[in-house]
Amino acid sequence: MFDVAWSEMLVIIAVAVVVIGPKDLPKLLYAAGKFTRKVKIFTNDIQQSLDRIIHDEELNEITREANKAGGENLQFEIERQLAEEERRKIAMLPKGTDDNPAP
Repeated sequence: MFDVAWSEMLVIIAVAVVVIGPKDLPKLLYAAGKFTRKVKIFTNDIQQSLDRIIHDEELNEITREANKAGGENLQFEIERQLAEEERRKIAMLPKGTDDNPAP
């Protein structure tokens, strides 16, 4: 990512030890690690949110195109078919059993 050679890294570490001091360097590195972790979590959350938004928009686009091809009642027909399948599923269950048990 940063394209830093080992020799350059050793120079940076040596300067950090001299400037910051060996006593405070672990505290600084710990704080830098915490900050880096928070930034990574934040960027991952943003990426997941963007992925979710893109996915939802793609689904909306597919629905719009399907509605154009199938007429304005396509969403109603899909919901009706799902409800009918649910009724069939419930009708096939033996008496006394419940598909959704009580909590």
